[in-house]
Amino acid sequence: MFDIDRSQTHHWAHRLQAILEAALGEKKALPERQINSVQAFIERFPGVKRVIMDGTERPVQRPTYQEKQKQNYSEKKSVILANI
Repeated sequence: MFDIDRSQTHHWAHRLQAILEAALGEKKALPERQINSVQAFIERFPGVKRVIMDGTERPVQRPTYQEKQKQNYSEKKSVILANI
């Protein structure tokens, strides 16, 4: 539709998100998006009985510098192998 690829879309969405949030905050129209606890979720959505969460793991291109690699390390696969 806009003739840009996915990486450019990702770049611009993250770059402009702060500007949009600041503008919506000034207008007092910022939606509540982050719920940090189960209790906060229950208070926000009291009628919900079941919740489905998408926990799809997405591939990340790991940096070559070892200290930065640790930030992207997922123990998920090592835990699965340990349980076999």
